[in-house]
Amino acid sequence: MPWRLEFTDEGSIVKVVYEGTFGAEELRAATHEILSAMTERKTIRALLDCYEAHMDVPVINVYQLPDLYESRGITRHTRAAVVLPKDKYRLDIYEFYEDVCRNRGYNVKLFEDREAAWKWLQET
Repeated sequence: MPWRLEFTDEGSIVKVVYEGTFGAEELRAATHEILSAMTERKTIRALLDCYEAHMDVPVINVYQLPDLYESRGITRHTRAAVVLPKDKYRLDIYEFYEDVCRNRGYNVKLFEDREAAWKWLQET
């Protein structure tokens, strides 16, 4: 799965850009790396840019993501902005992810454009 990670806004926001098609194993591996980077840098804000991505992940794997966050010590003060795929591919998975995270106390919000996502992350 092609993806890249960088820290922006003076290192306070992790920006992850996903491209292409990815499945459950790729998503889980990337998530572990991203969580490690966030923990190391002590950042609690993330921009997950899926604009050019196609996620083919079973619902059960999406459901388990907050368990992974909790086991890795990710605080519920974390804010994650998710930029949706431009073609709305598997929109149901993204909406389910937002619901599952919010139900577990994680502040995740979906956006159709990068600028709105970025602006939301920069709010106090």
